[in-house]
Amino acid sequence: MALKKNNNQSAKIIYCIIIAVIVCMVLNVIYLGATGKHLISGNDIEGYAKDRGESKTEILPAKRGTIYSSDNEVIASDMKTYKLYAILSKTHLTLDKQPDYVVDKEKTAKELSPIIGMDEEDILNRLSKDTYQVEFGSYGNNLSSLVKDQIDALNLPGLEFEEITTRNYRYGDFASYEVGYAQAVTEEIKGKTVQNIVGQMGIEKAFDEELSGEDGERTYLADNNNNVLPNGILSETAPVAGNDVYLTIDSDVQTELDMQMEKMVKELKPEKATCGIMDAKTGKLLAISNYPSFDPNERDIDNYVDLFFNEPVEPGSVFKSFVYGNAINDHKLDVNDTYQSGKYYYKVNGKTVAILKDHNKGEGWGTISYKQGFYYSSNTGICHILSEKTDKESLLQDYEDLGFFKESNIDGLESAAGFAGYKREGERTLEYLTTGYGQGSTFTGLQLIRAYSAFANDGKMVEPYIVEKVVNSDTKEALYQAKTQYSKQIYSTDTVKQVRDLLKGVINIEGSTGYNYRMDDVNLIGKTGTGQVASKSGGYRSGFYTNSFVGMAPYDDPQVIIVMWYQGSSASTVESAKVVQAGIRAALNKLNEQPSQVVETSTFVLDNYTNQSVDYAKDVLSNHQLSSLVVGDGNVIVDQYPKAQTEVSSKSRVFLQTNGTNITMPSMTGWSRKEAEAFGAMANVEIEFKGVGSIYEQSVSKGTKLKANQKITVTAK
Repeated sequence: MALKKNNNQSAKIIYCIIIAVIVCMVLNVIYLGATGKHLISGNDIEGYAKDRGESKTEILPAKRGTIYSSDNEVIASDMKTYKLYAILSKTHLTLDKQPDYVVDKEKTAKELSPIIGMDEEDILNRLSKDTYQVEFGSYGNNLSSLVKDQIDALNLPGLEFEEITTRNYRYGDFASYEVGYAQAVTEEIKGKTVQNIVGQMGIEKAFDEELSGEDGERTYLADNNNNVLPNGILSETAPVAGNDVYLTIDSDVQTELDMQMEKMVKELKPEKATCGIMDAKTGKLLAISNYPSFDPNERDIDNYVDLFFNEPVEPGSVFKSFVYGNAINDHKLDVNDTYQSGKYYYKVNGKTVAILKDHNKGEGWGTISYKQGFYYSSNTGICHILSEKTDKESLLQDYEDLGFFKESNIDGLESAAGFAGYKREGERTLEYLTTGYGQGSTFTGLQLIRAYSAFANDGKMVEPYIVEKVVNSDTKEALYQAKTQYSKQIYSTDTVKQVRDLLKGVINIEGSTGYNYRMDDVNLIGKTGTGQVASKSGGYRSGFYTNSFVGMAPYDDPQVIIVMWYQGSSASTVESAKVVQAGIRAALNKLNEQPSQVVETSTFVLDNYTNQSVDYAKDVLSNHQLSSLVVGDGNVIVDQYPKAQTEVSSKSRVFLQTNGTNITMPSMTGWSRKEAEAFGAMANVEIEFKGVGSIYEQSVSKGTKLKANQKITVTAK
């Protein structure tokens, strides 16, 4: 009994203790809410929590991967700029309660003015506003890290920066439809609003996942002004940079092609024009130029269609090679056989329903061989071949094997199918004939360059590609490496030789349609074409044509294939030949270069060196393994090439134009065309180019004092 009584007493005691604790806790909560202090200890809990800060989480955006040309030139890269703003509110304090707002407005305006180039009075007017913070318009936007460092060095309170990441395209209009563009897009990630650079077009979009990387995350304690408290980082996961993408596009070949296309456009004023150059053996697309085009930095896009990939046209007689190739391959055509040129009477049930004419208004050239018909680009010759010397089923199978009339995907870049006119409304025999000379059906530049590669590779096509490899930006490990792919055998060796001979005759026989394209130093072969352009209202546009050319070089073993077309009311094989000849030379020069020793390179983002001393800029560049070329005898820099925020590779050359007027001629040995043009603009001299590639000779010797508008001839190879 005694034991039972003791147990009851213990339970009562424990119960009373629990009740007392609960009461104390309730009273402490009430007291804390009323005073902000702990009931027993008297500690200022509210103040402690306020000083200690609150937990916050931020997303750390990953650096987007860089897009390079095949010769390691930076095409697209992230660029960090800064936006300056000033805090005016006196409530903005540092952790130790010091002013973190603009205290001395006059001093701030005076010292800030020469750095950002804004009038001192205008700055002071902004700093005098009754508002929490102010910005500085265009003067305070897109500031480089160098300018930011200069402002930070002033140690003026209240000046803050917002870091902004944008995408920079070093060469502007440079294979822009293929490279595409990326831009900042606001996204919700884990409940946080984040701006990431996202691909919108071209390779930037197709390889967005590879280029994007993985964002990191930071959790930290911050004060009321969102400043990170000392030792306040609670956790942090570093972002993983995106992978780098290397294109097959060569910067020298692309630049040369763009320049020649620009000249042709100025002369002929076409509505549209495109040209592509491919390594005939590997399928690497070395250069693609479209007109009109756009600058990805400005995104001044009128037409989102990539003309080379996605603009099917009726190209005219460049298509005849495939009709000849099929008939020769099937042993149905002897090119020395003859036919009557001029007019072909298309009959249905013995009644003439259409008269198809040769391009010289149906006059023709009398009775000629099919070989001559190819040289003169006779349409009636094609009609005779298709009607009398072709197995239709066999030819249509060739069309299928050559990739015509079907879509394709080149490294994520979609290419249009075009359409077969003879299938448009059932069986259309007339369109079957006209398709044979490139009229009534449509084809893209990509389809033509791929199909013609069969005549460069012993009867097998090579598949074009534009992405050479994808590389881990940190480890430099290749995550993807392109491989050359060939089709099945389409033509025999003998057929390929005969077609090449025909293409050679088009260029080299006087009176042929391609005679203006011949080259003294390169054995070019190819085919011309002229096609009518369909009107949106039906029928064809009057006096408006697609002018086309497909060429290969050299004749005996083609290494390069070029395809071009332009649409307009003016045409000139002389002007279009200049584009083809320069493009062929540039590509052959590049492909025949001796492979150089692989040198490990790094990249560096150029700051803005304007208004800096020459010595300072030279030291900075030298520390990053960059060579500098000073233009003029001044001591202050007024311009630079490449421009600020351009990412360059180590060993690159940077031009610094000074405020001095005395300019001497440098040695241009080893320079590129782009570098020579940059020097010419800075020195106010005219640079005339001979040849394509690296410069090895100049008409004005090193050390010569230059005069304004002086003409300098440089020779490249």
